[in-house]
Amino acid sequence: MADKSTGESPTVKRAFKLLDRWRHLPAYQLERRADILFALYLPEVLGERFGRKINPLLVPEFPIRKGLLHGNNDNQSIKADYLALEDGAFPKRAFLVELKTDSASRRDDQDADLDDAVEIGLKRLVEGVIDICFVTPNKSKYVHLLHLLSRLDLIEYDDALFPIKQGFSKALKNVKHKVEEKEEWPSLELVFVQPKNNTIVFEEFANIISKGEPDDLRSTFACHLRTWACTRAGEPDPKDWNSC
Repeated sequence: MADKSTGESPTVKRAFKLLDRWRHLPAYQLERRADILFALYLPEVLGERFGRKINPLLVPEFPIRKGLLHGNNDNQSIKADYLALEDGAFPKRAFLVELKTDSASRRDDQDADLDDAVEIGLKRLVEGVIDICFVTPNKSKYVHLLHLLSRLDLIEYDDALFPIKQGFSKALKNVKHKVEEKEEWPSLELVFVQPKNNTIVFEEFANIISKGEPDDLRSTFACHLRTWACTRAGEPDPKDWNSC
Protein backbone atom coordinates (compact mmCIF):
# COMPACT_ATOMS: atom_id res chain seq x y z
CA MET A 1 0.00 0.00 0.00
CA ALA A 2 1.34 3.42 -0.93
CA ASP A 3 2.13 6.05 1.70
CA LYS A 4 -0.68 8.63 1.22
CA SER A 5 1.65 11.49 2.18
CA THR A 6 4.14 10.69 -0.59
CA GLY A 7 2.42 8.34 -2.99
CA GLU A 8 5.33 5.90 -2.55
CA SER A 9 5.18 2.24 -1.61
CA PRO A 10 7.17 1.14 1.49
CA THR A 11 10.23 -0.28 -0.27
CA VAL A 12 13.92 -0.53 0.58
CA LYS A 13 14.59 2.66 -1.39
CA ARG A 14 11.79 4.45 0.45
CA ALA A 15 13.30 3.42 3.81
CA PHE A 16 16.69 4.78 2.81
CA LYS A 17 15.12 7.98 1.52
CA LEU A 18 13.66 8.52 4.99
CA LEU A 19 17.05 7.88 6.61
CA ASP A 20 18.67 10.28 4.18
CA ARG A 21 16.15 13.02 4.87
CA TRP A 22 15.78 12.56 8.61
CA ARG A 23 19.53 12.54 9.29
CA HIS A 24 19.48 16.28 8.63
CA LEU A 25 17.01 16.92 11.46
CA PRO A 26 18.26 18.25 14.85
CA ALA A 27 17.84 15.28 17.18
CA TYR A 28 17.92 12.41 14.71
CA GLN A 29 20.80 9.97 15.29
CA LEU A 30 21.42 8.12 12.05
CA GLU A 31 23.92 5.68 13.52
CA ARG A 32 21.37 4.38 16.02
CA ARG A 33 18.94 3.59 13.18
CA ALA A 34 21.47 2.39 10.62
CA ASP A 35 23.62 0.25 12.92
CA ILE A 36 21.77 -2.94 11.95
CA LEU A 37 22.52 -2.22 8.27
CA PHE A 38 26.23 -1.85 9.01
CA ALA A 39 26.09 -5.04 11.09
CA LEU A 40 24.76 -7.04 8.13
CA TYR A 41 27.92 -6.33 6.16
CA LEU A 42 30.52 -5.62 8.84
CA PRO A 43 32.06 -9.14 8.91
CA GLU A 44 32.41 -8.97 5.12
CA VAL A 45 34.04 -5.53 5.25
CA LEU A 46 36.39 -6.36 8.14
CA GLY A 47 37.38 -9.58 6.39
CA GLU A 48 38.30 -7.75 3.19
CA ARG A 49 40.03 -4.91 5.03
CA PHE A 50 42.21 -7.08 7.26
CA GLY A 51 42.57 -10.21 5.15
CA ARG A 52 40.86 -12.44 7.71
CA LYS A 53 37.62 -14.37 7.71
CA ILE A 54 35.41 -12.80 10.38
CA ASN A 55 32.88 -14.67 12.51
CA PRO A 56 29.39 -13.57 11.40
CA LEU A 57 28.33 -13.38 15.06
CA LEU A 58 28.78 -9.84 16.32
CA VAL A 59 28.26 -8.51 19.84
CA PRO A 60 26.46 -5.16 19.60
CA GLU A 61 26.80 -2.54 22.34
CA PHE A 62 29.60 -4.51 24.01
CA PRO A 63 29.85 -3.25 27.62
CA ILE A 64 33.21 -2.11 28.99
CA ARG A 65 33.21 -1.84 32.78
CA LYS A 66 34.23 1.67 33.82
CA GLY A 67 36.10 0.36 36.86
CA LEU A 68 38.57 -1.37 34.54
CA LEU A 69 39.24 1.91 32.76
CA HIS A 70 39.60 4.03 35.88
CA GLY A 71 41.03 1.57 38.40
CA ASN A 72 38.07 1.52 40.77
CA ASN A 73 34.96 -0.52 41.61
CA ASP A 74 32.57 1.26 39.25
CA ASN A 75 30.33 -1.38 37.66
CA GLN A 76 28.70 0.98 35.20
CA SER A 77 29.83 0.66 31.61
CA ILE A 78 30.56 2.43 28.38
CA LYS A 79 29.69 0.64 25.16
CA ALA A 80 31.64 -0.25 22.05
CA ASP A 81 29.27 -0.42 19.09
CA TYR A 82 30.39 -3.93 18.09
CA LEU A 83 32.77 -6.67 19.15
CA ALA A 84 33.89 -8.83 16.23
CA LEU A 85 36.18 -11.86 16.19
CA GLU A 86 38.22 -13.61 13.57
CA ASP A 87 36.49 -16.84 12.56
CA GLY A 88 37.85 -20.27 13.36
CA ALA A 89 38.61 -22.53 16.31
CA PHE A 90 41.51 -20.42 17.59
CA PRO A 91 40.97 -16.79 16.56
CA LYS A 92 44.05 -14.58 16.78
CA ARG A 93 42.39 -11.17 16.34
CA ALA A 94 39.35 -9.41 17.73
CA PHE A 95 38.02 -5.94 16.99
CA LEU A 96 36.19 -3.27 18.94
CA VAL A 97 34.32 -1.39 16.23
CA GLU A 98 32.98 2.13 16.72
CA LEU A 99 30.50 3.46 14.18
CA LYS A 100 30.19 7.19 13.52
CA THR A 101 27.82 8.39 10.80
CA ASP A 102 28.98 11.95 11.54
CA SER A 103 32.72 12.41 12.03
CA ALA A 104 31.98 15.49 14.16
CA SER A 105 30.49 13.22 16.84
CA ARG A 106 33.92 11.84 17.74
CA ARG A 107 34.91 12.71 21.33
CA ASP A 108 38.44 12.68 22.71
CA ASP A 109 37.35 11.18 26.04
CA GLN A 110 35.48 8.34 24.32
CA ASP A 111 38.44 7.66 22.02
CA ALA A 112 40.74 7.54 25.04
CA ASP A 113 38.46 5.08 26.85
CA LEU A 114 38.36 2.78 23.82
CA ASP A 115 42.15 2.97 23.47
CA ASP A 116 42.47 2.02 27.14
CA ALA A 117 40.06 -0.88 26.63
CA VAL A 118 42.27 -2.25 23.87
CA GLU A 119 45.28 -2.00 26.17
CA ILE A 120 43.39 -3.83 28.92
CA GLY A 121 42.73 -6.73 26.55
CA LEU A 122 39.77 -8.93 25.74
CA LYS A 123 40.18 -11.34 28.65
CA ARG A 124 39.81 -8.64 31.30
CA LEU A 125 36.98 -6.98 29.36
CA VAL A 126 35.05 -10.27 29.41
CA GLU A 127 35.76 -10.63 33.12
CA GLY A 128 34.34 -7.12 33.48
CA VAL A 129 31.13 -8.20 31.76
CA ILE A 130 30.77 -11.01 34.30
CA ASP A 131 31.41 -8.60 37.18
CA ILE A 132 28.61 -6.37 35.91
CA CYS A 133 26.34 -9.41 35.70
CA PHE A 134 26.68 -9.95 39.47
CA VAL A 135 25.24 -6.52 40.30
CA THR A 136 23.05 -5.43 37.41
CA PRO A 137 19.24 -5.38 37.81
CA ASN A 138 19.10 -6.54 34.17
CA LYS A 139 20.54 -9.98 34.86
CA SER A 140 18.42 -11.76 32.27
CA LYS A 141 19.70 -9.53 29.46
CA TYR A 142 23.28 -9.98 30.63
CA VAL A 143 22.79 -13.74 30.65
CA HIS A 144 21.76 -13.47 27.00
CA LEU A 145 25.02 -11.59 26.43
CA LEU A 146 26.98 -14.32 28.21
CA HIS A 147 25.32 -16.94 26.02
CA LEU A 148 26.37 -14.98 22.92
CA LEU A 149 29.95 -14.78 24.25
CA SER A 150 29.86 -18.55 24.75
CA ARG A 151 28.90 -19.02 21.10
CA LEU A 152 32.10 -17.12 20.29
CA ASP A 153 34.02 -19.53 22.60
CA LEU A 154 35.05 -16.70 24.91
CA ILE A 155 33.35 -18.24 27.95
CA GLU A 156 31.79 -21.56 28.94
CA TYR A 157 28.08 -21.00 29.44
CA ASP A 158 26.41 -22.59 32.49
CA ASP A 159 22.78 -23.70 32.09
CA ALA A 160 22.17 -22.79 35.74
CA LEU A 161 22.36 -19.11 34.77
CA PHE A 162 18.86 -19.03 33.28
CA PRO A 163 16.19 -18.62 34.44
CA ILE A 164 17.50 -16.39 37.24
CA LYS A 165 17.03 -18.28 40.52
CA GLN A 166 18.86 -19.48 43.59
CA GLY A 167 22.30 -20.69 42.61
CA PHE A 168 22.79 -17.95 40.02
CA SER A 169 25.80 -16.38 41.76
CA LYS A 170 27.49 -19.75 42.15
CA ALA A 171 27.06 -20.50 38.44
CA LEU A 172 28.37 -17.04 37.55
CA LYS A 173 31.45 -17.53 39.74
CA ASN A 174 32.06 -20.80 37.94
CA VAL A 175 31.90 -19.03 34.57
CA LYS A 176 34.35 -16.37 35.74
CA HIS A 177 36.72 -18.95 37.16
CA LYS A 178 36.90 -20.70 33.78
CA VAL A 179 37.55 -17.35 32.07
CA GLU A 180 40.41 -16.67 34.50
CA GLU A 181 41.90 -20.08 33.67
CA LYS A 182 41.66 -19.57 29.89
CA GLU A 183 45.09 -18.56 28.57
CA GLU A 184 44.71 -18.14 24.79
CA TRP A 185 42.94 -14.89 23.89
CA PRO A 186 42.77 -12.97 20.62
CA SER A 187 44.63 -9.68 20.41
CA LEU A 188 42.29 -6.72 20.41
CA GLU A 189 42.23 -3.84 17.92
CA LEU A 190 40.15 -0.67 17.67
CA VAL A 191 38.46 0.10 14.36
CA PHE A 192 36.45 3.19 13.47
CA VAL A 193 33.89 3.17 10.67
CA GLN A 194 33.00 6.73 9.70
CA PRO A 195 32.42 8.95 6.65
CA LYS A 196 36.02 10.16 6.20
CA ASN A 197 39.54 10.15 7.59
CA ASN A 198 39.76 6.97 9.62
CA THR A 199 40.30 3.22 9.61
CA ILE A 200 37.38 2.27 7.39
CA VAL A 201 35.67 5.13 5.58
CA PHE A 202 32.19 4.91 4.07
CA GLU A 203 33.53 4.92 0.50
CA GLU A 204 35.63 1.83 1.23
CA PHE A 205 32.69 0.17 3.04
CA ALA A 206 30.51 0.84 -0.02
CA ASN A 207 33.15 -0.46 -2.46
CA ILE A 208 33.53 -3.71 -0.55
CA ILE A 209 29.85 -4.51 -0.20
CA SER A 210 29.31 -3.62 -3.88
CA LYS A 211 31.46 -6.64 -4.77
CA GLY A 212 28.88 -9.02 -3.29
CA GLU A 213 25.89 -10.64 -4.96
CA PRO A 214 23.73 -7.66 -5.95
CA ASP A 215 20.33 -7.08 -4.39
CA ASP A 216 18.20 -4.04 -3.58
CA LEU A 217 19.42 -3.69 0.00
CA ARG A 218 23.12 -4.03 -0.80
CA SER A 219 23.11 -1.69 -3.79
CA THR A 220 20.89 0.93 -2.13
CA PHE A 221 22.96 0.90 1.07
CA ALA A 222 26.18 1.30 -0.92
CA CYS A 223 24.68 4.21 -2.83
CA HIS A 224 23.63 6.03 0.32
CA LEU A 225 26.95 5.36 2.04
CA ARG A 226 28.62 7.32 -0.73
CA THR A 227 26.13 10.14 -0.22
CA TRP A 228 26.68 10.16 3.55
CA ALA A 229 30.45 10.16 2.99
CA CYS A 230 30.45 13.41 1.05
CA THR A 231 27.51 15.29 2.59
CA ARG A 232 27.43 16.18 6.28
CA ALA A 233 24.15 16.20 8.16
CA GLY A 234 22.45 19.58 7.83
CA GLU A 235 24.70 20.68 4.98
CA PRO A 236 22.42 20.57 1.89
CA ASP A 237 19.65 23.03 1.13
CA PRO A 238 16.47 21.49 2.61
CA LYS A 239 14.66 22.25 -0.64
CA ASP A 240 17.03 19.90 -2.46
CA TRP A 241 16.53 16.48 -0.81
CA ASN A 242 18.79 14.14 -2.74
CA SER A 243 18.55 10.38 -2.74
CA CYS A 244 19.74 7.50 -4.89
